[in-house]
Amino acid sequence: MPTPQDGEPRGWTTAEAAFILEEPLDLFKKVVDRSPVKPQVVKQGGGLKVRTFAFDDLVFLHALTDLIKAFTPETRENLYVALKRTPRDKLREVALGSLKYDLRSHVQFVQVKTRQLDQLARQIDTSGGEAVIKGTSIAAHRIAALLDGGTTVAEVLADYPSLKEHQVLAAKAYAEANPKPGRPYPKTTAKAALRSADLSGLGAFLDPKE
Repeated sequence: MPTPQDGEPRGWTTAEAAFILEEPLDLFKKVVDRSPVKPQVVKQGGGLKVRTFAFDDLVFLHALTDLIKAFTPETRENLYVALKRTPRDKLREVALGSLKYDLRSHVQFVQVKTRQLDQLARQIDTSGGEAVIKGTSIAAHRIAALLDGGTTVAEVLADYPSLKEHQVLAAKAYAEANPKPGRPYPKTTAKAALRSADLSGLGAFLDPKE
């Protein structure tokens, strides 16, 4: 099996892999379960077991739509085995006997997307346990929840004037690739809730002399 390149993680989690391949997480899981891809199971903190995908797994999954159209399930599985035996620096095509399949476009796609994910991760600080936008104390998942709830980027920037647009977008992308466990953040800010609230009924409680 090809070894990771310098600086490359040993594997991407299911959520990260779905982000890299631009697939909804639930759909990606179903595709993996129906494919010959065999992600590695590793233990994280607390003994939690997670599935991780190698670079060649991602290349195969990105090519899978074309492979399904062209080859039988048995041939696809044999191609996957052959791909796993191909060194990373020669991962331009996979050969199975006289059959050769060009992988260059798929390799290039995965390379670009994994670099993008790495760049996004550099904008997020996870050293304190809670993922925050670097240089701030603002939780990345809080910002992502606002966007998921329909808040626009401009509205987020109005409520968080210390942030820049690229930081807001990085927070959203990071949260997509690293879903928050446990209780989710609210999908609106306190400021937005007050702006949208009907406060007309408060008049009955106010002293008209004040």
